[in-house]
Amino acid sequence: MLGRLFTKTAVTAVVLSAALLGTDRVAQAVQITGAGSTFVYPIMLKWMQLYQKSHPDIKIDYEAIGSGAGISNLTNRTVNFCGSDAYMTNSQIAACGGHVLHLPEAAGPEVMSYNLPGVNQQLVFNGRLIADIYLGRVTQWNDPAIQKLNPGVKLPDLPILVAHRSDGSGTTFIFTGYLCKVSPDWAQQVGQATSVNWPVGRGGKGNPGVAALIEKTRGGLGYLEYAYAIQGHFSDGRKIPVAKLINKDGNAVAPSIPAVIAAQKAIVENLPADLRLPIIDPSGKDAYPISGFTYLIINQDLGYMSKEKALATVQFIHWILTQGQDYCKDLEYIRLGPAMQKQVLAELSKVRWNGQKLLKD
Repeated sequence: MLGRLFTKTAVTAVVLSAALLGTDRVAQAVQITGAGSTFVYPIMLKWMQLYQKSHPDIKIDYEAIGSGAGISNLTNRTVNFCGSDAYMTNSQIAACGGHVLHLPEAAGPEVMSYNLPGVNQQLVFNGRLIADIYLGRVTQWNDPAIQKLNPGVKLPDLPILVAHRSDGSGTTFIFTGYLCKVSPDWAQQVGQATSVNWPVGRGGKGNPGVAALIEKTRGGLGYLEYAYAIQGHFSDGRKIPVAKLINKDGNAVAPSIPAVIAAQKAIVENLPADLRLPIIDPSGKDAYPISGFTYLIINQDLGYMSKEKALATVQFIHWILTQGQDYCKDLEYIRLGPAMQKQVLAELSKVRWNGQKLLKD
């Protein structure tokens, strides 16, 4: 079912009532476009479908082509907004003209998934072990390092077949950022990016590609977005297994909405002004260690598009950050907390069209 959600699809939706803005409602049909994150696509599809019901005069086309490609499209100004699970680097921002806004719209964890038929217990990993597996140092499922974290579990004598993303991915950006934090060797040898030179493993495109690699081989292991994994099944009907991860406080925590809310609370007081911050390895006994925000990214001045498109873009984003938040939980996303929402809306208020303010105070 989820595989179908991640295909390229154009869905119509329209702008919020102009009561929010200091201008008249858009008078004629206008099309705005977005592209990027596959992770956000299911909730984006829901937002657009709901929005269309009461605002039928503006079309929104969003293509789930990966965060890296979305950022490239924003840089080339072929889209009006970008969806990305990776915040832009300083060099990317400079290439985009130097003034972009990062607007978190939801949060979600990343999970370690595996294919070990006959192992029914939920496995436990820590960050150093995951890094050593992806560095090619731990290669067998019955390695003592894995057995130590999983006492009493009969682990098979099988090779670990590592899967990773082949496309430029915000999921990879968050995952490799976590590995950099927990493993100095990973930070030095591989680093953090939307696409890296993987020491070992096979690549799959998008979450469906990685899940397929995990499923088709006994002993498969890979990282997936929570919303994809938790609702997915292998072709034989088994639910996709996900591991518990040992967090900074030493507790084994299963991925869940409450665990990411705990992680979000732990970092919100230290948010930078531009909101570029991953939710990686935070303190807190209940905090899940690998998660991140998915961002809407737009230029601060939208003068490169028509005023109608600029207005439509800002209105739609405003709706996502306010009324749209109510639909996150249904699709296993984590909505913005009150403090985060306030900061994000303040950031959105900076949007201009040729210097003119679009949102009321």
